[in-house]
Amino acid sequence: MTTTAQQSVREIMSAPVLTIALSDSLWDAWQMLSVSGLRHLIVLGRDNQCLGLISDRQILGEIPATADHLGAIQVSDLMAQVAQIFLSPERSPQEAAALMREHDLEAMPVCTPDGKIVGILTQTDLVKWIS
Repeated sequence: MTTTAQQSVREIMSAPVLTIALSDSLWDAWQMLSVSGLRHLIVLGRDNQCLGLISDRQILGEIPATADHLGAIQVSDLMAQVAQIFLSPERSPQEAAALMREHDLEAMPVCTPDGKIVGILTQTDLVKWIS
């Protein structure tokens, strides 16, 4: 059994993840989040490379928005407003928590060095890990 001190992000992250394309609309993203009950979508580019994530709160920041308004905005437009930070699956939960605190993040995509998505680490994952 792996002790808490030895665990990696890979062991506590959530997987699989919901993904969306950079060219999809915020309306598409909102629909996916609403149906799934999740709060974050991983954004994929060409060759399924992880480009970052978007959250329900970012989309809600576009309110007052109608379906037409959200349909006219691409995921790429929203992502341009936020710095994207990624985690390696081998990082420790302590390092991940420090990065999330430093950058005021609720979640981070977990990617391999070549940009392939392997999961997402959320604040909820970290709370489960400590308890």
